[in-house]
Amino acid sequence: MSTPATGLVLDGIDFAYGGARALNGVSLAVPTGGVVALLGSNGAGKSTTAKVIAGALRPAKGTIVFNGEAIAGLPSHQVMRRGVVLVPEGRLVFAQMTIQDNLMMGAYKENRSARVAELLEQNYARFPRLKERRHQLAGSLSGGEQQMLAIARGLMAEPRLLVLDEPSLGIMPKLVQEIFALIRRIAEQGVSILLIEQNARASLELAGYAYVLEKGRIILQGEGTRLLADAFVQNAYLGTDA
Repeated sequence: MSTPATGLVLDGIDFAYGGARALNGVSLAVPTGGVVALLGSNGAGKSTTAKVIAGALRPAKGTIVFNGEAIAGLPSHQVMRRGVVLVPEGRLVFAQMTIQDNLMMGAYKENRSARVAELLEQNYARFPRLKERRHQLAGSLSGGEQQMLAIARGLMAEPRLLVLDEPSLGIMPKLVQEIFALIRRIAEQGVSILLIEQNARASLELAGYAYVLEKGRIILQGEGTRLLADAFVQNAYLGTDA
């Protein structure tokens, strides 16, 4: 496949849970500074792909290269130190910790207190609602606010590539628009994004390029605007949110 000179490249990735194959020869690329969407139905293998990229799962076959360095099989903390940060499905905030303490957890690799303070202010500027409630327990936030906190915590790690797994899942429609507007702003600031979503229309409108994953295989790929007009995508993914 055609691959970018820099960025993320997966080539021929296989992964199985026990004897059940979840990914079968998955190949995709996220160029530096790009937004790429990965679409698919429940059980297609989207979250497995995210975890393999982040080092939470080790692929049985294939390669993963990020900015010219092979990262397949590296533990997740080493992948993160190279600039690949996963914001997992389901938000997974630390409910009994304050918003600010959650954010501090995202900056655990940074040992310079002045830089941590800068990162906090940057993210409070992005998320004024979080700043207003910074001493509030994360578990008391709404679902949409918790998703914003999860993204902000990921940004505290200063990612070069942000992997967002279902950021709009379970969020009120009004906040979904805010989440996608935020993702656009993050991309405009130079962070590459792999957006893993079931909200096909919003994802394809945002992404420069997209892949469709079904039963662990990439079955379709192309520019986001082109896939919006594709008959298969319209029938399979746009019927409920058209």
